[in-house]
Amino acid sequence: MRKYRYIQSAAILLLAVCLALTAAPVYISGTGKGTASGTGEETQKSFSRETSADDVQGQKKEDPENGEDGQTADTPLYVAVLGDSIAKGYCADKSVEIVPYAELAAERIAGQEDRLYEVGNFAKNGLDSVRLNAEILEQEEVREGIGRADIIFITVGSNDLLNECKNTVREILDIDTKFKSAEQALKVLEDAMAENPLLIVNIIAALGGWDYQSFLEEWKQMMTTVNGLRKEEAIVIVTNIYNPVENMELPSTMNGTAEDIIENMNVIIEGYAGEYDYAVADVFSSGILEHVQADGLHPDQEGQELIADLVCGIYEAQ
Repeated sequence: MRKYRYIQSAAILLLAVCLALTAAPVYISGTGKGTASGTGEETQKSFSRETSADDVQGQKKEDPENGEDGQTADTPLYVAVLGDSIAKGYCADKSVEIVPYAELAAERIAGQEDRLYEVGNFAKNGLDSVRLNAEILEQEEVREGIGRADIIFITVGSNDLLNECKNTVREILDIDTKFKSAEQALKVLEDAMAENPLLIVNIIAALGGWDYQSFLEEWKQMMTTVNGLRKEEAIVIVTNIYNPVENMELPSTMNGTAEDIIENMNVIIEGYAGEYDYAVADVFSSGILEHVQADGLHPDQEGQELIADLVCGIYEAQ
């Protein structure tokens, strides 16, 4: 009888343990794929719990598939654009829309990397290096854009030369006309030279004495600011300057002077690439002047695509 009671007690105890195990909740600490016993079929384990923002950030940092900075293919490629009307995608014909090179390049690069993309185009028509430093780079929106950019495109310098041409024409002709464009200024000059051909001598002398030091200082200030705001891993690509007056009907000696000035400006742009960690797209030697609008200055759509090809080639080589 006593033996029976021991067996009965043991059975009751065993039954209680089984019931307790059946009632206990089961927690799965992660997600993953498992193999069902004996079947070879994959089954998906899952769990549900609240996830904080800190948890998500932590997962990104610790996940080796995301890379060291937690960036995934789901993170949009952000491109910031600084510069003048070339970077802006200016078109003299308002009925025609020009897609700027930065947007073309961003779409192509993002497609190759299977990512979405976003472009912050902070370029402005007529902008020179002085105004880029004094106005654009002081704007909080621009500074934030540079700070989050994966790629930064910069196109500036042509208006430095064109503005110098306008100032020179005013000085030589002793007028105070506020020219809306370099094209207008050169037309006034052309008419004046038709009456007095010797004016070309004064023009060439004035342009030949242009102070490159001011452009150099503005360029260095611009790149110092950009480098102070950019992410360490951001890629910066600048375009050098092509001759914006080559297609105009100017005396060959004046056009030659402009060409010399541009080459000297490009020496500055290319000479500081290593110090400020940027790459230079050689638009000067690209044949871009075969793909400009009727004004002879601004790239048409094929011209913008040509520049996009250049910058994409540089990006892919990084």
